[in-house]
Amino acid sequence: MSNIIEKAVDCVSVAASNLTGGYVGPTTKFPAFDDLPKVEGEPQGCIWGFFDRDGKKDEVGTVNLLTPAVVQAASREIVTGEHIQLDWPLENVQFPGFNRKEFNQKVVDLEPVGFKALDDEIYINTQSGSQWDSLKHFAHQATGKYYNGLTHEEAVNSPTNGIHNWCERGGIVGRGVLIDWLRWYEHKHGKQAPSPISRHGIPVSELQETLKWQGTTLRHGDIPMIRSGYVRWHNNANEAERKRGTQLSSTAIGMEGSEESVRWLYDHHFAAVVGDTVAFEEWPPNLDSGSWCLHEWLLVQWGTPIGEMWDLEKLSKKCEELNRWTFFLTSAPLHVKGGIGSPPGAIAIF
Repeated sequence: MSNIIEKAVDCVSVAASNLTGGYVGPTTKFPAFDDLPKVEGEPQGCIWGFFDRDGKKDEVGTVNLLTPAVVQAASREIVTGEHIQLDWPLENVQFPGFNRKEFNQKVVDLEPVGFKALDDEIYINTQSGSQWDSLKHFAHQATGKYYNGLTHEEAVNSPTNGIHNWCERGGIVGRGVLIDWLRWYEHKHGKQAPSPISRHGIPVSELQETLKWQGTTLRHGDIPMIRSGYVRWHNNANEAERKRGTQLSSTAIGMEGSEESVRWLYDHHFAAVVGDTVAFEEWPPNLDSGSWCLHEWLLVQWGTPIGEMWDLEKLSKKCEELNRWTFFLTSAPLHVKGGIGSPPGAIAIF
C-alpha cells in the first residue's frame, strides 16, 4: 500500500484568492475515493496508512493537513482583529444525555492555610458540552476498531490515538468556514427550520446551496462548521424542554448519514469538521450493514476530528454583519495523554 500512496501523494502549489489575495498551497493530493488502495477488512474509502511515516503509525489523522503553509494562508483571514470564542459555557448542558454526569464546580477557600485566595476544582464529562472527539472516542461498531486499526482493547489500555497528539503538534489551527444552514433555510423557506431535537438529516445539496448563497468557496484543509440550530434551541428552551430534549430523548439534527455525504466529505479533505448539535450528524445513526454512520467514516476511516455542540450563535451574527463566512481558527484542546474528548478552547478571528 505504501508504494501506491507515495505515488498518490504529491505536494502541489495551488493559487486561490481570499479577502487579501495570496498563496494557499501546498495541498496534499489524494486518490479519488474509488481509487484508494483497499484496506483489508475495511470498506472502500479507508485511508489507513496514508499519513504513516518511517514505519510509525499515524495518530493525528487529517490534522496533518494543517501544514505551516496552510496555516500561514489561513492567517490572511485576519483583517479586522475581531474575535469570538466558540466554547459553550461548561455548565450549559443542564441534563447531559447517555447517563453522563453533569458539570460540577467546587470553589476552594485557601484562607485556612494562610492565604486569602481561592482555587477551584471542576468535574466535566468531556462529551457533555462543546467538545472535540478524539480518534479513540468512537469505533467502527461492527469491527470494534478505531483509526489506523487500533483495537478496542488497545484503546482501553493505551494512550494511542489520544488528543495529546494534536496538542503536541501545536493544537488545531487553520481556516474556519461557517456553513450557516439555519440562516439559509429560514431565509429561503420563510419559516422555522426543522426541530433540532428531531432526527433530521441535512443533505449535501442544502449545504451546497448554503455555501452558494453565502458566496463561500471551500478549500482542502478547511474546518467547516455547520449551524443547525441546536444551541439556539437549547439557549431558549425552559428546564422541562431541555430535560425532555436532551436527557429523555436521543434524537438530534445533524448532517445526513448517507453515501453522498461520505463522498462529499472525502472529496473536500477537511482537516476537521464541527457542528452545533449533539453528534455533528443526525442521531441516532443507521448502523445497519453498509453503514453510512459519519462517526465511523470521519473518526475511524479518515482520522478526522469531530467538533460537537460548539456555540456558533455569535459567530453567525458576526459573519452576517461582515458578509463573510471564513475566518482564522485556533483551538487548544486539554493536553491530556490519551485524552478521549476535550473542550475545544476555540477562537474565531476576523
